[in-house]
Amino acid sequence: METRVLRIVILIAILVSSCTEALRLPEAMPVATIAVEPSATVEMPSETLEVQASETSATQAPPSETQTPAPTQTPFVYAYGPVNFPEDINSLTGLTVKDPRLLDRRPIVIKVTNFPRSVRPQSGLSLADHVYEYYIADNFSRFVGVFYGNDASQVGPIRSARLFDAHVTRMYHGIFVFGWADDIVLNFLFAPDLKPHLIVERPDNCPPLCRIGPKTAYNTLFADTTVIATYLAKRRTNNDRQDLNGLRFEQKIPLSGNSGEKIAIQYSLVSYHHWEYDPQLSRYFRFQETGGHRGEEGEYAPLMDNLTQEQLSASNVIVLLVAHQYYKKSSSTDIIDQPFLGQGLGYGFRDGQVYPLTWKREAADRLPELVLPDGSLYPLKPGNTWFEIIGETSHFEELEDGTWYFEFSIP
Repeated sequence: METRVLRIVILIAILVSSCTEALRLPEAMPVATIAVEPSATVEMPSETLEVQASETSATQAPPSETQTPAPTQTPFVYAYGPVNFPEDINSLTGLTVKDPRLLDRRPIVIKVTNFPRSVRPQSGLSLADHVYEYYIADNFSRFVGVFYGNDASQVGPIRSARLFDAHVTRMYHGIFVFGWADDIVLNFLFAPDLKPHLIVERPDNCPPLCRIGPKTAYNTLFADTTVIATYLAKRRTNNDRQDLNGLRFEQKIPLSGNSGEKIAIQYSLVSYHHWEYDPQLSRYFRFQETGGHRGEEGEYAPLMDNLTQEQLSASNVIVLLVAHQYYKKSSSTDIIDQPFLGQGLGYGFRDGQVYPLTWKREAADRLPELVLPDGSLYPLKPGNTWFEIIGETSHFEELEDGTWYFEFSIP
């Protein structure tokens, strides 16, 4: 009997010991490690530029004992386009418009001069959604601004048109304001789809086009976009809202790894400028030549807007390489055509970075499609854009400290 009781006591002791071991937790749990695959490298159209895709994560300190951890939320990614823009979002900037009624119209395309240097500072360009700069012959470049989400009470000085302006006007289904042109250019502008939407100076159309200064002098013609809609209504010109889809906007900075903090562009020995990126304001600011004969060695000054008293700046600077050809070459004024159709190479600059692009335009009435090397649409930074149009045979190279140099050439 005693032997049997002793056996039962020993069995109970063994069972208690086993349960204690099973419930005992290890002093420290092992930390799991996650293997990160190496970043991929995307092939670029230029041997001098390589974009690397790499993941960037922010390190967050653990909450203290007195803090209550915030609930996990999905981060909001600002992105619009290329289609289905909300009614109050400007499809040319990706920004909300204070007065959505401004978008219920055609964009206003206005030709603005850049030479002689005495015309500076020009008026109104800081309020344009898009500005195109291109070579017009005689060593000079000229601007054409596109006004849609903003109005400007004074834009100019307005000068004569060129063939490239017809491409821009068709792209934006716009109203084109200019100061006359050569007969060859007028033949293009008087095409049936463009002629009803042209505004040139007449004795009875001030406003919207008025001379500020001597009426017979050059470089004194200015436009007031705030009254153009009323003028068009009196003229019974169609000014309905147009299809302006095609661009993509994202606040998130695309993966690059290639610095693009300065863009130097030389159209000729007397026409050159550069853009400098300001990381505090997240914008590129324009500096224009004031003398000298070399883009890198010349003298520069901020290019200002006489209307807003602000230095011209841009959220995006896009350099597009486009074929140039002489439509007419003469001893007086050469006429150059830039047939902005098909596709070509380009470079996008935003947030101090540079991205190789391909631009595509399959139809004359569509905005350019900007494509990254992986086939996805290039995301513009929300805001205004300056397009620099240079010849497809132009020289370009990366210098140092994030500087990119483009030297215009034409066959």
